[in-house]
Amino acid sequence: MNRSIYQATRRSIRDNGLRYTVQHAIDVNDTDTLLTCDDIANTMKETDWLSMRQQFARTGSAVVAFKLTTKALA
Repeated sequence: MNRSIYQATRRSIRDNGLRYTVQHAIDVNDTDTLLTCDDIANTMKETDWLSMRQQFARTGSAVVAFKLTTKALA
């Protein structure tokens, strides 16, 4: 995986969702994108978001902690 593949994959996930990006990678036999999606999904599963919010709240503003750990609304 290189930087351009990673950025393109993140952009696709942001615009279309993780499931769509994975299915598209399977359909076009794009192994690099599929592996990148797998790595991103594993990282998302392993992150304890509540713990991260609590840590941010202890070291700074609770409002900032919430904004940093929630999905931004567009």
